[in-house]
Amino acid sequence: MSNSVTHAKWLRCVALMLAGFTVACAKAPHEGQQAAERTVQQARNAGAPTYLLDDFRALEAKLESAKEEISAQYKVSEFRRDYSRANSLLAETQAEGNRIIAEAQKRKEDAKAAALQEREQAEEAVHEVRELVERTEKATESPLGKVPDELKAEAGELNRTLAEVETAIEADNHVVAKNKAKAVQEKSHKLQSEVQDLAQRGGP
Repeated sequence: MSNSVTHAKWLRCVALMLAGFTVACAKAPHEGQQAAERTVQQARNAGAPTYLLDDFRALEAKLESAKEEISAQYKVSEFRRDYSRANSLLAETQAEGNRIIAEAQKRKEDAKAAALQEREQAEEAVHEVRELVERTEKATESPLGKVPDELKAEAGELNRTLAEVETAIEADNHVVAKNKAKAVQEKSHKLQSEVQDLAQRGGP
């Protein structure tokens, strides 16, 4: 009789342990979800939507799949819930997110360096245009001694675009800054050609 009571107690203990284990495994991964969400936000802040758009979209989709899986388990009986797939998706989200953060930061730094270099070249090009306009204005060979107002207005517009380049760099929009700086260089070279042609012709 004593052995039977002991055996019954043992079985009850095992049942309680198994029940506790099941409940523990069926606990919704709230902390894991929050950690994954933070990782996605950090990737966004690092510039992933700009420098790794496809990867970032895939990352957001994986997080969304994890959330949908968690929601789906809520609809299942408490003792049948299984968050293993959700946990796996959340872990993958964090791992992939960390990779994307590192790569986005590297690309961002590279883009900044390229933008700064393009800005420097754009500033030099604008300076050359300004000097060329001034020299042409003073040239005695020109009957009117003037550069057309339209050309001077276009040359002045370059300074405004340069200011936009600087604003973009300060806002970490390095791709935009680089493209604007290149546009300034192209416009500067075009104006230089036009002013040089004007000087060779001896006036407008």
